[in-house]
Amino acid sequence: MTKEEFLEKVKSMLGEDFENFIMNRAEKVVKSGAINFEDYESDSYLLPKIFMSAIGEEIKFQYAPHDPKSIRVRNNIANFL
Repeated sequence: MTKEEFLEKVKSMLGEDFENFIMNRAEKVVKSGAINFEDYESDSYLLPKIFMSAIGEEIKFQYAPHDPKSIRVRNNIANFL
């Protein structure tokens, strides 16, 4: 795989389906009453960043490599993030 192919495949994974997944989760959180929106300034990205951090925790369980080589590659990539 070339660098360009890798980047294109990553980009394709961030398409409409992923956006819909994230927005559905955001709407679920809003409806849950879990957030006191008055605690956050309207011009701040702090709350959306907190939300995206939580989404990251959720999506890391969507796929996890199982074979030793893939686990090593994932761990190596994580070291550079």
